[in-house]
This record gives sequence, structure tokens and C-alpha cells, in this order.
Amino acid sequence: MARGGGSKRPAKADWSESATKKKQAGVSDMTLLSKITNDAINDNLKKRFHNADIYTYIGNVLISVNPFRDLGIYTPQVLKSYENKNRMEQPPHVYAIAEGAFRNMVSYRESQCVIISGESGAGKTEAAKKIMEYIAAVSGSGGAGSGISGIKDMVLATNPLLESFGCAKTLRNNNSSRHGKYLEIQFNAGGEPVGAIITNYLLEKNRVVGQIKNERNFHIFYQFAKAASQEYRDMFGVSGPESYLYTSAAGCLDVPNIDDAKDYADTIKAMNTIGITKDEQAGIHRMLATILWLGNVQFTEDDDGGSAITDPNITQFVAYLLEANQDMVSKALTKRTIETSRGGRRGSVYDVPLNTSQARAARDGLSKAIYGRLFDWIVARVNTAMQAREAASYIIGVLDIYGFEIFQSNSFEQLCINYVNEKLQQIFIELTLKAEQEEYVREQIRWTPIDYFNNKIVCDLIEAKRPPGVFAAMNDACATAHADPKAADNSLSQRLTICSTAASPVKHYAGDVTYTISGMTDKNKDQLLRDHLELCKSSGNQFLRTLFPEPLDQDSKKRPPTASDLIKGSANELVTKLMQSQPSYIRTIKPNENKSPSEFDDKRVLHQVKYLGLCENIRIRRAGFAYRQTFEKFVERFYLLSSATSYAGDYIWTGDAKSACVQIFKDTNIAAEEWQIGTTKAFIRHPETLWALENLRERYWHNMASRIQRAWRAHMAFKHTAARKIQRFWLGKKEALELLKVREKGHDLLGGRKERRRLSLISVRVFAGDYLGVNSSSAGGIGQLIRDAAGIGKEKVKFSSDIQCLVPRSMRSAIPMPRSLVVSGQYLYVLSAIVSQGLLQYSDLAMSPYQDGWTVIHLESQPDLVIECELKTELLTVLNAISNGRIKLQVNSTIEYKNKKLKPTQIKFVKNEQIKRPQFLKKTVQPTAISAARTNVQRTKPKPAVSVPARTNGNVQRQTSPPRQSQRDSPQQIMQQWNNQAAGSSNARASASPAPRQQAPRQQAPRRPRPPPPPPAAPGVPTPASWAWRRTVVYEILDKNPNGWWLGLRGGLEGWIPSNYLNPTPEPEAPAHQAAPPPPRPNMANGNSGGAHQGDNMARLAAALASRSASNIPARPGMNRFQQQQDDESDEEAWD
Repeated sequence: MARGGGSKRPAKADWSESATKKKQAGVSDMTLLSKITNDAINDNLKKRFHNADIYTYIGNVLISVNPFRDLGIYTPQVLKSYENKNRMEQPPHVYAIAEGAFRNMVSYRESQCVIISGESGAGKTEAAKKIMEYIAAVSGSGGAGSGISGIKDMVLATNPLLESFGCAKTLRNNNSSRHGKYLEIQFNAGGEPVGAIITNYLLEKNRVVGQIKNERNFHIFYQFAKAASQEYRDMFGVSGPESYLYTSAAGCLDVPNIDDAKDYADTIKAMNTIGITKDEQAGIHRMLATILWLGNVQFTEDDDGGSAITDPNITQFVAYLLEANQDMVSKALTKRTIETSRGGRRGSVYDVPLNTSQARAARDGLSKAIYGRLFDWIVARVNTAMQAREAASYIIGVLDIYGFEIFQSNSFEQLCINYVNEKLQQIFIELTLKAEQEEYVREQIRWTPIDYFNNKIVCDLIEAKRPPGVFAAMNDACATAHADPKAADNSLSQRLTICSTAASPVKHYAGDVTYTISGMTDKNKDQLLRDHLELCKSSGNQFLRTLFPEPLDQDSKKRPPTASDLIKGSANELVTKLMQSQPSYIRTIKPNENKSPSEFDDKRVLHQVKYLGLCENIRIRRAGFAYRQTFEKFVERFYLLSSATSYAGDYIWTGDAKSACVQIFKDTNIAAEEWQIGTTKAFIRHPETLWALENLRERYWHNMASRIQRAWRAHMAFKHTAARKIQRFWLGKKEALELLKVREKGHDLLGGRKERRRLSLISVRVFAGDYLGVNSSSAGGIGQLIRDAAGIGKEKVKFSSDIQCLVPRSMRSAIPMPRSLVVSGQYLYVLSAIVSQGLLQYSDLAMSPYQDGWTVIHLESQPDLVIECELKTELLTVLNAISNGRIKLQVNSTIEYKNKKLKPTQIKFVKNEQIKRPQFLKKTVQPTAISAARTNVQRTKPKPAVSVPARTNGNVQRQTSPPRQSQRDSPQQIMQQWNNQAAGSSNARASASPAPRQQAPRQQAPRRPRPPPPPPAAPGVPTPASWAWRRTVVYEILDKNPNGWWLGLRGGLEGWIPSNYLNPTPEPEAPAHQAAPPPPRPNMANGNSGGAHQGDNMARLAAALASRSASNIPARPGMNRFQQQQDDESDEEAWD
């Protein structure tokens, strides 16, 4: 794992494991239990069962509790999640066992086996199916139609086929395996399946001829009787299962959750997949029909005490199915051929009649023989189809064998089943303990051996020859009393030194079992009668003769092997195979007898926990250390716990994985006696230590999550604050965006032909449009009065402003008078005491090239309108937009217009460099010469200064620079601010104590002026920048802002001065102008008021205009109030 060594670095830790993993109940590995008792194991399994966690580990052993329902844990997505994963990386699952076996085979080049054990109904068959499904899914890469794909399909097809012929419904399980099966999947050196072999163990043939109440025969009989094709029904005379004694005697024809018709279709499909031909399938169905009809053969006692067949027609149909002679069939069922021998030579042959009991036994014996041979043929046929296509290097074996059985009456079948389970328990203990010892030796770990119960003594009790065990005694009893089953049973009892012939107790690892000796010896013989063999060999059916291939050797003196011999040999052969492979274990547990998905029978589960030896398994596993893991996996899991191995979740250790493990143990303060370092693995002695490490790991994620949350909250606070600023800015700008476009349009219309003011050139002034608030919804305001008086209605006003309008006078020259200008989408309104309408038909506009606000609007069939409007550019833009660009702009120093008599008149513009503000003298306008050179200044948008707000703990630091004018001010607020500024401005001069005058700064291009410093309560309109001031210096005050800062002029430079540092004095050169008196109210009786405009609206508007003195008219640069002529000429003003 060192950086320079080329070892693989551990994967980065993933926090999502803690966030997405399912809430665990109990412990997933019972080696980590605090108390090792059967009750503690039972309690842990119960918690996990109710939490839908049916799988639990004991080291490498998987404990599976049958859920009796579908938990949705076998989907392709779940299967994929276990591929190429270590056992500890995923929750316990049967897929993890399959993955471990397959990867160990590929990695270590060793054969593997999976041993599945448990009692009937615990889920062994399902576990075996899932093992095979997983191996088929992850092994090889053959496509459809390839040999690899064919092998996979055939391996999976063996499940429904062998389930139909080898499983049945019992009281404990609806799909109980009544045979043992060891499936060996063969792989080549590349890990691809090339073949498979199935070994069959001890089929329960007695179930063919009889079952206890509420159980069933093998599934295939019900599938065949219910869903056979019409061809088979006509050929073999098949009807429903209720028609046959072998299928109806137990009183159970249907099973919940089992669809016999569907399963029959799956069985036929499996036959086709494996390659069983149509003729072979017909032969299989013929044998099944033969067995069903044999069960209907009944016997009565004849006059000689023998037996006679009740219905010969049934025997005749059986003979048809067997393709044999009817008399021969009747003889095989009612008589028995016995041959005597004398002196080693053949003697006489006798046909001994059978009584009814013996005849029924003979009938059942023939049925069992046919079904047993048929099952063996199917297994052999499957093995032939799955024969290895190439040389096999390794195997993975899956053992699905009957579980330990304890009934009220236990006979020969239970003895054989429990004997095989004892052999499996023996190798389980030996291999588990052996594996533990070998691992500690290999890793050079110090440990203390543990005593355990070795069940070899129980196996010897059953299978030993010296001294003779149960099987040996049973064979001797059969040999000495072969003619009389009862005598053989008595002989067996004597040999077992049992006084009574009733029972024989045996102490198994799963508990004490009492066996019934009656009938044991007869079942042990399991010999095919000579008459039955002759009948089958003489059959004209080739398939039947194939089932009985052995020759009929009448001279053979060799005793045929008994059933106990066969099961003993099969068990020892199975143990030999398992010992040659690396085993994995699955121990299945049945939670209740009622097949309930919610019931957990503590007493029953506790019994299974005891006889499965789970407590001993945990003790063996924890003999030295409860937990062990390779260095790489341990570091990958826990490197976060050491600051030397991790930083910000990244692995930073530069040494090898072994030294990283030591560093982690030291940094987590784990006691030295609690851990040891092997050659390839790290070992932890007690589970509490592992829990402590896991808890530290969980706390690490919690702490990291808390830090991330804090950082996130700080980020979100900054984000929201910034968003609110942007929103405030946008809300202020949203309505002005169109007006900004209007401002740009005005610049384009002027095209540099007219001198501009500095604030207009640098785009400081915002085109607000409605400066009088005519669009305002506030009732009682001046805007509402104008709207009502002009009769505008709901139409939106494009532009409104105060103007100076050139008003003609009787016998005198026209003079400018204050008016209000409103421009809507249809009309242009000039308002005074009365409203003048009908001025919509304007043709063009005329302006001077100088820096003034005079504009001439040429009208059609009316006197031209000569006005002075400070917002001339905006007015030009609005009129241009309303006329769709048809208006023309004339720029000239002499402008011709029509007076009130529609006679042409001229107005001249003469630049006067001596005056500060434009003046109107009769028909001559004298604009100021200041800033005259700004005509051709290129208009550019100022680049705003980018200010990055400082952050403090996620909060936005408030800026301390002087606030700018709010962008959300309405046009009414802007006008009010300008009025406030105008009200406080005068031409007064401020003087202070004498001081040396400072040098004026060099003239430079106009820049955006800095606003006055705080307070920000009522910020003024953006103005020129402030400059340094000194005492005893005289300044000319141009504007008095209400916020305490006055605009001063000295040496041709303007700047802001705090008013509290100034001493205002009157201006000696020019006395201050007196405010003009309010205009007189119009005489409503003279007829000039316009009868259509009389009423309350006109009165309120006249009152509002009359109350506005000259001091309330905005004193903006470029506006002349003409106060010197208003005192003596106010009575002669024309309000039209």
C-alpha cells in the first residue's frame, strides 16, 4: 500500500454507507455477541427475523431463517451488488457465500463446496437454488447459444426437474426434499463452467406407496394427473389425482402457493433444456401412469388363504402399460418364486402364494422399484447432458440434503437421514476447528486451544464394524432371519442388547431420538424380488428394460448390498469429496411449524440452535480472536480514525498497510492485549473493541457532517444575503430597464449635435418618465389631480414634467411661464389653470446646439409650442417612441416657429460666456458657455467598482461607503428630492476666516461624482465629487442639500462642503431674488376656462397650481425663473 511500492491504495471512505444502510437489529455476526449462550443466540435471531434480516453470520458460516415470504432480496440489482465484494462489505446474504466460494476458487485455484444443512422446511432447497443462480450469473461470459450458456441453463433447469421428482409436501414443509443431492459444477482454469455432476442420496421411495394424513406424494404425480396433455391422457388413461389411491389416500390434493399446472410446464421445459427426447419423455410418463394404476390394484383372500386380484381389468391395463403378459403381471403380484438349493447346487423351484398383506407389499415393492429406478435414470440422464465439454480444473459443490428429523415414530428412514447429518456435523467441526488452528499458525498468532464435543462416537455407534454398530447388527439380523421380518427385528433387538423390541434410543448431536425397530430389517433389505425383475426384463418396452439393466444371474451366491450399506458408502464418499474442497456453510432454521411469516417460536428455534451446535461454533470461532481482517481491508475501513493516515477523508499514509494498522491501533488507544498483528491480517480479541472502532468511525462521519453543515449554513446565509441584495437591486431596476433603453435612444437621437450637461453624458441621471406621478395610484396627490383634470382615464402616461412654456402676451413679447407637460400614448397635454388638448399632430422638434433646455414643438394647424424642459432628451425620446420614429429633430442656433397668429417668428440662441445660467431676453436665448466643449465627448458607460464583501463567520459584512441613491425610488420621490434641493439652494456665498488658497486640481474629463458622506437618511441626487476645503476660504454655494452637505464652487471647481463648517454671508454683487408671488386664479366667468373643463377636478388642480410659489419650482441648472417680470405682468398672462 506504500505509494512507491506499487500496492493498491485503499478506496476512499464513503459516508453514504451510514446514511443509506438499513437500520440493523441485533448483530450481523454472532461472534460479536457479548454473551455466548443459546438464549443470546436465539434472542439475536429473533430480533433480526422481525426486522426482515433473515441472514446472520458466525464467522464464515451463514445462518438462514426461513421467512415464509418474499422479501425482495433476490433481485438482479441485489445480486449485482454482491459481485466482487468482500464478505464484510455487504450485509449477510446467501449471495455473499456464493461470491466467496467462487472468488476463492478463481483466486486460490482450489475447489469449493457449500454445505447446506437444517431440518425439513428450513429453506435448504431455496438456498441451494440461489447459490446456483448466483454462480450462473457471475461465472463465464458466454453468449446465447454458447457452450457456457448451455451449461448454465442446464444447471438451473435441474432445479424444477429434480424438485418435481424428488420433493413432496410434508407436515413441516410444502416443498420438502425427500432425497439428498450434491451438485458439482465443474469449471475450467478460466473460471468458466464446463459441466456438472449430480449425486443422488437416499430417495424416500416409501412415499410413493403411502403418506401420513395431510401429506402428499411426490409433486410429479399431481402435476401429471392435473396438467397432462390430451395425448398422454388418451395413451395412458390418466385422470385426476383423486382417482388413484397413491395420490388420494392421505387426503391432500392441493397445496397453497403451489401451482401444479405451472410447475408441470416448468418440468417439461426443463426436460427439453436438458435434452430429454420426446420418446424418453413418453417413457417417463408411461412409468408414472404404471405406478398410479398399480396403486389401484386391490386384493381379496381366496379359498386357499392366498390372494386374488379384485378387478382384473386394472391388471390388464397395467400389463398394457408395461407391455408385458397379463398373466405374468398377475403372478408377480400374487405369488412368489422360491428356489431351493442343496449342496451348492440348484434345487427345486416353487411358486408360493402370497396372502393379501404380502400381495400388497409385493405391489408396493414393484411400484417403489420402478420409481426408484426412474429417478436414478433421470439423474444419470441429466449428468450425461451436463457432461464436461473440456477438462475440468476445479469444482464448486452445493450439497442440498435432508435435515435432521425427529418424529413421534422414527424408523429406518430417519436413522439414515440423521446418520448422514451426524457425518456432516463431524466434518463441520473438524474443518472449522482445523481452519481456525491453521490460520493462527499461519499468521503466527498466540492462542489457547478450546475443548469441543466430537460426535465421532455417535457416527461409530451407527456405522462401525468392530465392535458392530447399528448398521452391522441390522445386516446380520437380515442374513440370519431373512424369511421372517418379525424374526429379523427380534434378532436385531437382541444384538443391540435391548430387552424390548419397541424402541432403541440414540444420542445425536441434535438431541435424543427414539427409533422404532419394527420393520427396520425389512426396509434395510430393499431387494428387488426375482419375479419383479423377470417381469421388467421380459417387457416389450425398451425404456422399462433400460431402467433394469442388471442381468438375471440365478447362480450368484453374493449377498446383494442392503440399504444401510448403500447409504453408508454414499455418506463416506460424500465426506471424502467434501474434505477435498474448501467448505462454506449455510445453517438453515425453521422459525415455526405454521409456515407463518410473523411467528417466531422461541422454543422450537432454541432447540434447533442447540442441535446445530451454533454455540460451540461461536466458541471455536472466538477461541482466539473474534475478528480478523486483512491489512488492506482493515486500513480501508478504519484509516479515518488516525490523523497520521487520513486528512479530510483522503488516505495520506506513505508506508505499508501493516504499519498503517499498527498506527491506527495506537492512535485509537486500543489496549495492546486487545489486538495482534499477523503476517497478513489484523486480529481483534473481543467484539467490544470492534464496536468501539465502529463507533469512532460513525462519530467521525457525524463530526464531518456537523462541520459541513456549519460551512453550508454559512454559505447559504451569504448566498441568501447576496440574493436579497440582488433582488433589491433588480426590483429597483426592473421598472427602469425600459426607461434606460429610452435614455440610450435619446443619446442616439441627439447624435452629438447638441451640447450636453455633464450628468447626462456620464449617464448618471435615470430616465424615470413620470416625474409628476400621474401614474401613481395614491388618491389626493398632484398626479391624481392632473389625471382627473386632463381626463386621461386609465391610460398610462409616458412622460410628465414641469416645464417653462413661452406664453404670448397681448401687445407685449412672449415670456416663459411655468406649466406642466404630460405625454400619453395618444395626446400631449400642457396644463396650467386649464387643460389644452388637441396637440397630438406634431411634426418635428427643434433645439439649439447649446447647453439649454429650450425646445420648439412644431404643430400642425396650431401655434407652435415653445417650452423650456430640463428633461428635453427624455421628452424627445418619448415623442419619438410614440410617433414610431417619424419625428424629426432640427438642431440650429436660429429656430423658426409659428406664433399665436400662425405667423412665422424666430428665436435666436446666442452663447454668453459671462452668465452662469441661460437667460431669455425677448426673442433671444443666451445659453451659458460653461462646458461648451463637451459637445463631442464620447459617451461611455462608467465601469462600476467591484467590491467584494468581507465575510465573517458566513455573514456578509456591511459596507461603510456612502450610500447611493436608492434605485427603488419612484419618480415622485425623485422629484421631491430635487424640489428639496432646489428649496435649499441660493446664490449666497459662504465666508470663513482667511487662509491660503489651495491650488486647484488639473481639469480632466468628467467623472462620476462621489455622493456626500452619511447620514444616509435622505440621499440627494448624484452630484459632482467633493474636494478638500480649508478655513478662511470663500466659496460660492450652488446647492444646499437637506442632508447637511452643500455644493460649492471655487476656482472653477465644484465640491461638497459640510454646512456646519460654513458661515453663510449675503452676496454683495447681486441681491437675492425675491420669490415670485403665486399666479392668480383664473376667472371662471370670462369664458376662457373652457366649459368642458369646469368642475371639481379643475378647481382642485387650479388650487394646487396656485399654491405653488416660485420657490417650489425646481431650481435645476439651466432653468430661469424670470422673476423680474412677474410682479407687473401676472394679470396679463394668457393661460391658454
